[in-house]
Amino acid sequence: MAGKFKTTGFARFFLIMIIVAPLAYIGASYYNGEDGIEKIKNLFKRGETTESAEGTNDNSGGGGLFGGNSNLSRQIEELRAENEELKERLSEQEQEIQELKREVRLLRK
Repeated sequence: MAGKFKTTGFARFFLIMIIVAPLAYIGASYYNGEDGIEKIKNLFKRGETTESAEGTNDNSGGGGLFGGNSNLSRQIEELRAENEELKERLSEQEQEIQELKREVRLLRK
């Protein structure tokens, strides 16, 4: 007669993490307004592609290194635009700080 099956603490932890971690990820994604299940599917689809990165380095969306992923190129363009906007805001605020410093110096005199 076989004895009772026992698991180690690590095995229990591992089994729980296999279940809890994906559920937590999906829950956090939905909380942030994203589709967690779709993100997981895209993650596994990205790993299955067998396209080589030796193609052309034209990243304009028509193939090449990113395989024509228009969503990725759209995100890149949005991030570039946001980066430029933030640079402009930073320079405006630096100018404002300099003006305020000049005003403080004048008031101290």
